[in-house]
Amino acid sequence: MKKLNVLILAALTAVSGSALAMGGSIEQGKNFTNLNVEMGKSTSGLYAEGNWLKNTDDGTTTGGVGAGYNVEVGPVMLNAGAKALYVGPKKGDNGVAFPIGGGVKVALTDSINVFGEGYVAPNGLNNSVNNYVEANGGVSWSPIKPVTLKVGYRHVSVDGKDGRPNHTLVDGAYFGGGVSF
Repeated sequence: MKKLNVLILAALTAVSGSALAMGGSIEQGKNFTNLNVEMGKSTSGLYAEGNWLKNTDDGTTTGGVGAGYNVEVGPVMLNAGAKALYVGPKKGDNGVAFPIGGGVKVALTDSINVFGEGYVAPNGLNNSVNNYVEANGGVSWSPIKPVTLKVGYRHVSVDGKDGRPNHTLVDGAYFGGGVSF
């Protein structure tokens, strides 16, 4: 955890001379809520983010921080990053995971984007499960600056270890909204 704090501090220090957009969003699915805050995710360069996800049916949660790098190529924004997450699936395998992954966002118009991202933490990058997987994709629309509305699909699951079952933490469609400034 100490290394992650140093990484985030270094990232924030490296980009402190430039203006970074900050934002927050909330997503609501049938059985889950996701809160997200980010800095620098909408521009090229380093970014930092944090999120908290809760399954409202059974109380399973994940939460953590991440950092990565964005590259903008025309209307396409690519990113790669890593996260440090607490995973609390309420099945006896609570612990931490360090997933790595990335995403893509494609601007179809000035206000409409399609996006997708995925992260995975195989056995060596977590302490309580064999594998952690998350995926998110959808469409976003910014009717006015700084507001963004989105619809999408989110999946988070773990493969059990030491006789514990595989299980899905969240899986389903959502709608959401956020602001950035």
